[in-house]
Amino acid sequence: MVFPKTVIVQDMFSNKTYNAQIKELFACRRMGIRPALPPIRKLLKVLGNPQKRTKFFHVAGTNGKGSTVGGIARILMEAGYATGAFFSPHVSDYRERITVNGRMIAKKEISEMLARMGGVYKKALENGADVPKKVTFFEWTTALAICHFAERGVDVAVMETGMGGRFDATNVIKPLVSVITGVSLEHTAFLGKTVAKIAFEKSGIIKSGRPVICGVKQKSVRNVIIRIAEERKAPLSLLGRDFKVTGQGLFVSNLGLRLQLKPAMPGAFQLENSALAAQAVLASAGVKVSPENIETGISRNVLPGRFEVERFNGREIVYDVAHNPPAVKELVRNITRHYPDRKLKVVFGVLKGKNYHGMLKLLAPATDRMACISPDDFRVIPAAEVASAARQIGIRAVANRNGDIRPFLTGKSPILVTGSFTAVEAVKKAVAKGL
Repeated sequence: MVFPKTVIVQDMFSNKTYNAQIKELFACRRMGIRPALPPIRKLLKVLGNPQKRTKFFHVAGTNGKGSTVGGIARILMEAGYATGAFFSPHVSDYRERITVNGRMIAKKEISEMLARMGGVYKKALENGADVPKKVTFFEWTTALAICHFAERGVDVAVMETGMGGRFDATNVIKPLVSVITGVSLEHTAFLGKTVAKIAFEKSGIIKSGRPVICGVKQKSVRNVIIRIAEERKAPLSLLGRDFKVTGQGLFVSNLGLRLQLKPAMPGAFQLENSALAAQAVLASAGVKVSPENIETGISRNVLPGRFEVERFNGREIVYDVAHNPPAVKELVRNITRHYPDRKLKVVFGVLKGKNYHGMLKLLAPATDRMACISPDDFRVIPAAEVASAARQIGIRAVANRNGDIRPFLTGKSPILVTGSFTAVEAVKKAVAKGL
């Protein structure tokens, strides 16, 4: 992959304010995605290999990764462990990506750590060390999280992959337990054009001899994961085969432990995410948790943008980061359950590489009107293009200014904001400023 010459990484992060550092960090997004482990390994090596100082859980999957990471982290916190969590991406604030005991990393901590990392990296370059000449946004962010967890001395950290698994920058850790939530078509240009190939990539987080927990339902996809787990002699627990959860939240572990799970976030899929989190901590020999820790942790696991409802000017706004057809399908089920016999005004923004035609078809029955927006992201699909596609299937859709929901502030219909993390971020920021 050819990186733009305009980003001079070796001069980043030093003698700058937090905002200037974050601006420079986000400029690295123009480098795109680099599915490769040598660059992050070389970067971490000059930083002292901080990944070797922390115990980890590792979570991959198409949907539900963040909720599962949050569930594992909350359970561990309830058990008294100092717990780090790494989420990707964020909704409103970059600091959401890195938490310790549920609290976001402070701006000062980011600023100081970036300056130190940048200084070490620059010195390594000047001394001719074997380090990457350019570092991507996600590589810097992953390194920042790992360094922060090591410096804070957390007992355990829970890491969410960015994309795939095998060549994801987070895959430099050796976790106590690996979790694969589910697999569907996404990032096909990088991960492959079939779910079997994508399952192979996500199975890259499975480590030799370490337990793996899997929520995949499709038999053909499960077979890929089963084969890789067997090859690596990794004990495998499959949702529905080895452990179960009912629609009423009754969880039964592979050893027969029965728990009542009551997720704080709505949706049947949150019961499955919660079951994966519960089984993950039970499968680990490196932590000890009680049934009460699990039940309480699940009941306190709340993340932004997961059917998050807030009131604005007398009406409800629902924020949901669903960004592919399977997630939108679950979102529509939630809408039908919470707003029976009502259609919502929808604000929709989507990124390249996503099946937005499939998402629009699923949203259509629940949509009164739609405003398509272009979030501030180099991967965005133009709002006019998305609005045109929506109109072709009968949705009354227009292209709106990014984050502008003022045309929808008439009547009493709830407003749904969805399609991508960046769409939710754009509207949240606009609403916070009063539009």
